[in-house]
Amino acid sequence: MSKSTILFLSFIILLCNINALAQNESISIQPSYSNQSFYSMENGEASNVDNTNWDLAFSTESMSSSIRINGGMGTELYLYPLGDTTDWITFNAANIANWNPVHNSDTNWYLGAFDKYSTSAFDMGWGMYNMTTHYVYGDSIYAIKTVSGDWKKLWIQKLAGGEYTFKYANLDGTNEVVEIIQKSNFTGKNFAYYSLDQNTSINREPNSQEWDITFTKYITPVQGMPYSVTGVLSNIGVDVAQVENLPDPNSYTDYNQHQMMTEMNTIGYDWKSFDMSAMSYYIEPNTCYFIKDLNNKIWRLVFTEFEGSSTGVIEFKTEEMTNSTFIAESDSDISSFEIYPNPINDENLTIVFDNSANNTTLDIYDLTGKNVYTKLFFGAGLQAKSMKIHNLNKGIYIVALNSKGSTFKKKLVVQ
Repeated sequence: MSKSTILFLSFIILLCNINALAQNESISIQPSYSNQSFYSMENGEASNVDNTNWDLAFSTESMSSSIRINGGMGTELYLYPLGDTTDWITFNAANIANWNPVHNSDTNWYLGAFDKYSTSAFDMGWGMYNMTTHYVYGDSIYAIKTVSGDWKKLWIQKLAGGEYTFKYANLDGTNEVVEIIQKSNFTGKNFAYYSLDQNTSINREPNSQEWDITFTKYITPVQGMPYSVTGVLSNIGVDVAQVENLPDPNSYTDYNQHQMMTEMNTIGYDWKSFDMSAMSYYIEPNTCYFIKDLNNKIWRLVFTEFEGSSTGVIEFKTEEMTNSTFIAESDSDISSFEIYPNPINDENLTIVFDNSANNTTLDIYDLTGKNVYTKLFFGAGLQAKSMKIHNLNKGIYIVALNSKGSTFKKKLVVQ
C-alpha cells in the first residue's frame, strides 16, 4: 500500500469521527409534556411556556381567518349537527357523544379545526366571506371541551377589521361570555391565544422571527386514527428535509440532494419509538433532518435522547451546514479540505487537503477580519499538516486555505 493511499484512508477515518461544529442541545417540555418549547436553530431555545392554559388560537396574519384548538392537550371540538346559529338558544347536547370531532391540520398552520368544513373559496369553515364588506360572518356553532374538561357551546360570530368576535356559554346557556380578539394586539406573533376556562386572552408565543421549530403535543393520524403525540413542528416559512438510512447521520452533509418540504410536520413525532420490553423510548437510528431556517441557513439536526413523560427531556445535536462545508470563491486546484480537531483546546491543529498546485497558503482570521496566523505550504497532492496555534484566544475563527487566487473557508472554534 502506497504512502498516499495510507494518508487518504487516514483522512477518511478522521472525517468519519469529526463532528466539527455540532452543538449538543437539551430542552425539557416538563413532565407529562405540559409545556411547549419554541426553538431557534441559531440562538437556541427562544421560549418555554405552559401549554395547558389555552383552548383557542386565532391566526394574526392579515389575510387569514384560521382558528386552531389545543388538541394535543385535550381540547375537543364538535360541529353542531342539528342546525345553524339560529339554534344558539335551543342548543341540544343530548347526543354529543355521537357527534364527530374535528381536528387541526398537522401539515398547515393555516388549516385549523374550525376551518375544516370549508366547501368553497368564500367558505372559511366557521363562516362565510362577504365580498362587499370583506368580513367573515360566522354561520356555525360548536360544542367544545376545554383543556380542563369543561363543556361549552361556542359561536365565532365574525372577523371584521382585524377583530374576531365570538361568544360562548355552558351547554345549558348559563355564564355566557362575549369576547373580542384584536390581531393588532399580537403583532409579530403567528397566533393570539384564548382560554375558555379563564375567560382571558394570552400572549404566549415569541415573535414569529425568533423561532424555527417547536416541541409540543399535537393531534395526528396514527394507524388511521387521530392521536395525541409529542413531536416537532416547523414554523411558517421554515422548510425541512428528512433523510433516512444513513450509515452515520452525524457526519452526513449533502443536503442539496434532498427536497425541502413545507409541511410543518416533516420532523413530526416518529423519530422515536417505544420499546415495550424495556418500557422506554429509543431514537430511530440512521436519520437526520436538514432545516432551512428563516434566514435561509441550513442546519442538520440529529436526535440523541427522548426521556418520555417522566421528565419531558429531549436531546439532540445541531450543526450549521452552510458554514461547516468548504466554500470555493472561484475555480480551484484544491479538491478537498478538512480541519481537526474542531472545537480545539490545547491540541495542534491539523489540516488535510488535496491540491494539484505547488504552493498553498493557510490564513486564520478572527471575527473582526484580523489575520492572526499565516503559514505557507509547498508541494502538491494529498497532504496532512499539523501546526501549533496555542496563542489563539478562545472564540470563533475563520480558517482560509488559498491557492492560485481561490479560497476555501471553514469555521474553527477555540475553547
